Amino acid sequence: MLALPESTNCQGFSLVELMVALALGSVLTLAVATLFLRSKISYLQDEQMARLQENGRYALRYLTRELEMSGYLDGALSGRRVEGGPPGVGCFNHMLDIAVPLEHYDNTDIHGVPQLRIAALPAGCVPARSLVAGADVLLTRRVVASPAIAQSVTLTPLDPNAIFMQRRVVAGSYSLVTGRAAAAAAAAAIDSAWHYAPSLLFLRRYSVTAGDDIPTLCRRRISLTAHRMAPTECFVEGVQDMQLEFALDDDGDNLIDRMVSAPTAVELQRAVAVRLHLLLRSVNPVNGYTNRHSYSLGGKVVLAANDAFYRRVVRTTVPLRNALARRL
Repeated sequence: MLALPESTNCQGFSLVELMVALALGSVLTLAVATLFLRSKISYLQDEQMARLQENGRYALRYLTRELEMSGYLDGALSGRRVEGGPPGVGCFNHMLDIAVPLEHYDNTDIHGVPQLRIAALPAGCVPARSLVAGADVLLTRRVVASPAIAQSVTLTPLDPNAIFMQRRVVAGSYSLVTGRAAAAAAAAAIDSAWHYAPSLLFLRRYSVTAGDDIPTLCRRRISLTAHRMAPTECFVEGVQDMQLEFALDDDGDNLIDRMVSAPTAVELQRAVAVRLHLLLRSVNPVNGYTNRHSYSLGGKVVLAANDAFYRRVVRTTVPLRNALARRL
């Protein structure tokens, strides 16, 4: 057996060199992990802010549309009497009371009862024990922008169970009827019919399931299948508070004389515009962030929550066009 010659050139790392290499590798690994973590946090923060802003824009557009259209009842704007609709119970009947185009409930509790108790919604209008305490509730009554029947011609199919405002050619009267009744009379007696679409708008303490703690803008409408209220629909998450201020014209000159946050029913008839304030909150908490800001919503101040949610106030002023039209 041949013996291999001993190598005199084989050398390895010394203990000091090995420890230095391990230390440098650890530092580089930590730097890369920290950079990745910060990038991930920054992405999540930007995502929450972008979602908050988009929710705010959509909520403002939707509420602005409802306020602008409140009281739009086709030719009934002239002040002519409108006959009542199909019989129902409780909140359904209240939604069909079109004598008042707009109702406002200031700083309600979790049951929808306003703080000053000037007026209260009938039982069953809002889900019990689920509203955001201290937020306003809004009820708008109107028809949709386009008629289903015009000049006795049916333009779109009429849902037989939906509620329509119809105008009789001969009598010149207005009434709320089902789509079935409107379709039956369209050939001779009905000049026009418009889908009646009132909305009860409020903030619920949760989005999908009770306890998820995501304040959400929701609405209730009348059902299309029976003379009752439809289930609650929620469509904008992260709306933490909603406050409305009404611009009143006390002397009839169509100019604003004062702003009121809790108008009576009589004062509400003199409202010519609404200032809408929304406090938006990110849907999810943001790691490493603490919100120490207070927010002003008209005459209400929301104190700092000291939590990890982004917040932002959005506001707009909406003219009540149909209220102004009735004055002219």
